[in-house]
Amino acid sequence: MSSIRAILPTTFIILFILLGITYNTRAQNIDWGATGGLTLSSHLNDFRFIENDIELNFQPNVAVGYKIGFIGRTNISRVFRLQLEPSLILLGAKYDDTFTLRGVQFETDSRTELTYLQLPILIQISTVPKQYNVYGRKRPTTTYHLTGGVFGGYLLDAQFTGTNSGAPIGIEFEGEFSNDVAQQYSNFDVGPLVGFGLERGNNNKMGFETRAQYSVITSGSSDSFSFKPHNIALTFSLYVLF
Repeated sequence: MSSIRAILPTTFIILFILLGITYNTRAQNIDWGATGGLTLSSHLNDFRFIENDIELNFQPNVAVGYKIGFIGRTNISRVFRLQLEPSLILLGAKYDDTFTLRGVQFETDSRTELTYLQLPILIQISTVPKQYNVYGRKRPTTTYHLTGGVFGGYLLDAQFTGTNSGAPIGIEFEGEFSNDVAQQYSNFDVGPLVGFGLERGNNNKMGFETRAQYSVITSGSSDSFSFKPHNIALTFSLYVLF
């Protein structure tokens, strides 16, 4: 987690400066805002972990994470728009499995926590809002949109945490654990994403969007004993634009 604390302040300062410059120089053409929500993620392949005399091979289940970020959007036409969304996203998987150590079977309730700095580059197709006034003021309108694009991610931190149980009396075993597994994962993550959302408002807008994303390259390190996971995730986000 020290890597996150070291990188995040500088990253967010740079993003604020860039958004400020963009807003001041092209205020009429750029919408900017913030987004946040939940992620449901997992891996396509089993999780492997080797340390000393322990070798684990767990089947991944869905884990809950989070996503927070900024939005910069410009209209290409009445229905097409380009959007950049630098974000911090927590992916990974959950494991409810068993393993054997020195002839004794244990149960584990654990997960991998993969924190990425991610940059989606998106094209959105939106319905056209109706233009009409109520008592001389524009009435807020609801539009719907489809999203497609690609993302690139950089791994900031990777942890394998959880609790093991089932140790018989007389065997020393640590129930709760936390291991840094960054060496098992690639520093980079790339893939496509698609989504659907709705938005309401005129000048200031609020919206909701759900997306699916898939890592086309294995997120495992090439040196990690044939461990080849691929991140998959659904995201559910609320956002505001100013």
